[in-house]
Amino acid sequence: MSPFEVFLDIVLRFSDLKWSEFRDDLVVKCMKALRKFRDGRSVEEVLSDRKLSSEIEGILEYLHSFAEENDREDVNRVIDALGMFTKAPAPCKMKIIALVETLTGRGKAKG
Repeated sequence: MSPFEVFLDIVLRFSDLKWSEFRDDLVVKCMKALRKFRDGRSVEEVLSDRKLSSEIEGILEYLHSFAEENDREDVNRVIDALGMFTKAPAPCKMKIIALVETLTGRGKAKG
């Protein structure tokens, strides 16, 4: 799985595109979980931290497998991209999602 795909999977999971509403708090939790996985923590260790894992339990295995299968730099890129995403206003988030969907082949390219 590519960093683009992981980024998109995370933001889409915690977004309501119809209403342009985003759960940035859960995206930030995913960033924190990715850091833990990058540093060698297991899914069970992250799950045991209820403050961190609450409401993102369903994506932890996915994040863990991405962190295990990719190098630290790719994991860091996803963390950095998610950080930028959380700081963007809603209209920009919609454009970012559309851009990444196009790059990953999930969106429709116009032309």
